[in-house]
Parts: sequence; structure tokens; C-alpha cells
Amino acid sequence: MPMTDANWADYPKIQTLIADYVWALDTADIDGLLATFTDDAVFEDSAGNVYEGRTAFEGYFRKLMANPVFRGRQHHIDNLRLSPTDWGYETRSYWTVTKWHAEAGKKIFEVIGYSTDNFRRTESGFLFCERRVHYWRDADCPWTPDGTGFA
Repeated sequence: MPMTDANWADYPKIQTLIADYVWALDTADIDGLLATFTDDAVFEDSAGNVYEGRTAFEGYFRKLMANPVFRGRQHHIDNLRLSPTDWGYETRSYWTVTKWHAEAGKKIFEVIGYSTDNFRRTESGFLFCERRVHYWRDADCPWTPDGTGFA
């Protein structure tokens, strides 16, 4: 289904939801992070573990946020490609994680990847109903040299 003028009005709403998600993730605001998902949301981490339901992946995020190595990371989600659906939108986008290691005096890219997400329209606005994050590595990125599209 192609994007229409009406669909484009939703784009900033989804971008705001994504900003809420990354700010909550990067500031260890577990309640704020969970509020960006529907109760029945599915989350797949970059290791391929799938959690069904917000309470199922709450522990995953709590563990991340408790790890001192996670502190100071910034998650950036960009190049969002929206496709309208009956329930909201499905998307794919790139994500990048950066960090300024103060003690070492280094600013680095920690990891890069892509995600496939579904956003459901709810009474209170859009929420993630599915988020699947994947690494983007030369050996296993969605590469289709024959030009057939996204793998």
C-alpha cells in the first residue's frame, strides 16, 4: 500500500514514539520504555531471543540497564521506511549505537544493525506491537546482489 498525505501525517507521531523509546532505553527509564509497547508486543533481541508480551521482555531490558557497560550508550534509529497496514505501520530502519568512553577518551560506534518494527494505532496513539533487532554485519546482512530487494 503506498504512502498517502494522510499517512505522512502519522510519520512524526511514529518518530516521536521512537524518540521516546531510545531516550527511555538510554536513560534506564524502564517504565518509560515499556510504555512504548502494547501489552502483547513481541520483542526479538539481536541474539535471536523472542519475548512475547511486554512482561516477558521487561527482564531482558532490566538486565541490560543494570549492566555498567550499557551506561552511556546512545541508540540512533534512522532511515525509517514506513509501509501502511490495516493496524498501523510496518517499518524497517537502521540503528546505530554510539558511546563516549570518558575514561579511555574515545568516542566509538559500538554496534550497527537494522530493525523490523510494527506500530499499532491505539486510542492513546501509536505503540510498538513488534520490534525485531538484528546486527548488520558483512557476513549476514540482508544482501541481495541480484537486485531482488530486501532479504
